[in-house]
Amino acid sequence: MKKRWLNRVYFLLMNIGLCSALFSPSLLAIEQTSVDDILTEIESGMVIEPAELTRKLEYLKTQISPDDTPHYLRLQSALCWNHDPADEKQRALAIELANTYLASNKIKHAPEILTDIKLCRAWFYQQQGRVELALEEFNQVVGDAYQLESTKLIADARSVRGAMYSFQGNFALALEDLITAQHLYDSLKLEFWALYNLTELATSYRRFGDPQTAIKYYQQLETKFIELGNMNSATGILTQMAIALEELGEYEQALDKYQRAHKYWTEQGSVSGSSTVAVNISGTLLKLNRMAEAKAYLTEASHSIKPDDEAFYSFMKLFEAQVHLMQGAPAQALIALDDAKAAFSRVKNTRGMAQLLLLESQTYSTQQDWKQAFSSLEQYLVLHNELDAKLQSNRTTEMRTRFNTKRIETENERLVEYQRIKEHELKIVKQNKQLEYAVLILAFIIILIISFFAFKQAQKSKLLEVLAMTDHLTQLPNRRHTYATGEKLFSVKPPSLAIILFDADNFKSVNDNYGHDIGDKALRELAKISSAHMRKNDLVGRVGGEEFLIILPETTLNQATEIAQRLVNSIAKSDLSDIAANFGITISAGIAAQEKDKSFSELLQRADSALYQAKSEGKNCAVSNTGSNKTETN
Repeated sequence: MKKRWLNRVYFLLMNIGLCSALFSPSLLAIEQTSVDDILTEIESGMVIEPAELTRKLEYLKTQISPDDTPHYLRLQSALCWNHDPADEKQRALAIELANTYLASNKIKHAPEILTDIKLCRAWFYQQQGRVELALEEFNQVVGDAYQLESTKLIADARSVRGAMYSFQGNFALALEDLITAQHLYDSLKLEFWALYNLTELATSYRRFGDPQTAIKYYQQLETKFIELGNMNSATGILTQMAIALEELGEYEQALDKYQRAHKYWTEQGSVSGSSTVAVNISGTLLKLNRMAEAKAYLTEASHSIKPDDEAFYSFMKLFEAQVHLMQGAPAQALIALDDAKAAFSRVKNTRGMAQLLLLESQTYSTQQDWKQAFSSLEQYLVLHNELDAKLQSNRTTEMRTRFNTKRIETENERLVEYQRIKEHELKIVKQNKQLEYAVLILAFIIILIISFFAFKQAQKSKLLEVLAMTDHLTQLPNRRHTYATGEKLFSVKPPSLAIILFDADNFKSVNDNYGHDIGDKALRELAKISSAHMRKNDLVGRVGGEEFLIILPETTLNQATEIAQRLVNSIAKSDLSDIAANFGITISAGIAAQEKDKSFSELLQRADSALYQAKSEGKNCAVSNTGSNKTETN
């Protein structure tokens, strides 16, 4: 489970200082320190009290003018990261500020600062729950950092990307990123960043299923943070250690550490800190069958944990559902499970979703809703098998990553050494800088032009491919694409394919009475309604003028018939007055499921026969072909 304290670690990982107070120098002391020293202190990741950090940044804003380009650019980067990721408004402000910076000509001409601000924006995207957008930008930043040969930026980008991979359960990529970042931080002697990254590395081992290794690292980290006087991070490590112990089945030990962390955050007046730990405590108490205590902690957490904090909100609602079920209130449990399911989906937490589906199945069973219980259990088994397969793959890759540690270390040392050589060469060839820049810019422009044309050509090819498979009116797959999909799924063994062939009733009269424009609108509306009624893996295609074909993989005849009947009823009841006054339309549908058919064409022919039967029996109905040309009207 993702912990709120990690938000702080992430914030500091690419931010500027940890939220723990060691000392608070006066404004006079700030003024006696040079601008360069303050920036270096902030960038080092060393411990700085939040209020003190704010004072230093305000002081730098008064002392650094835009004409002082090197210091000005470093300040803009620091300001981007100086937002609280736990605050929704602060996250939005950080992204808005990053967008402003990225549009600045001054920053556009500073590639390393530009890349760092992109990383800042991507990380706040992640905190907003926009993980796909964040990952896309993380990947771009990693590539840009390697192109810039910026060792620190490579370490930063791979560290935050690795942390996100770890949370999503992609441990192979997470470990490779985090191990690479760890060696780079150690090589650069960046003690604080190395500690923060090691925290993520330990957490990845814990999530991966190696809590013993994680605990070993956590104990080292706790000792180090206490030595530094950084009790916030030490307490966060205590929480992570409790999670690892919980995964080992040591619930009493885990509960003791959770409660120590909860007491610390409460004494510090941190509502968010104590609330997030309260969620963890409630989960452990439920495992110990101490429901009343768990319920009290969940009540405390609910006052401050809101839906936008998906990581903790999802588990809080999951535990609430478990309490409701234990109290004999399955209806309330299902409401809580719906809230948890939405949050798990937003952050793509597969492990949490698997736990939820199992509990959901138990809840439906309590209500004797066996159909829904079976459906939830079926989904749980699918996710469980996916997680097992992924875990096995990750174990293999993780072992390979362990053996490749020396290779990673060697490559990182080479990168660091190359960075030093490059800096030395830059000093030697200082007088030829302008010519060198001109060559680089020219090369970059050539590469950019080539890349642009290649990209445009690829886009054009992709667009043509999509157009060749898409019906221009409804934007559904066309006849060729739909039949090709049907042929492909027909060959899957064992047979499990069903199809629905339907068309609009009396469509010629629609065109005759209302005109072809209204007819086109009606077809688009039919496409929209039918698509909305289908599952993710189903395909709706337009195969004729007013004729549509629905491909239903892994579907029985009875299931397909139910789907068709719902579709017929839905279209008949649809309000289409926005197309034309008093306008309405119905459809007739023929259904067939793969049985002894020798080809997809035979299956399609049976559906067509059923459709013809539906037309003959008065239209606005669905008829299923049960095999041997027998039909059944619904």
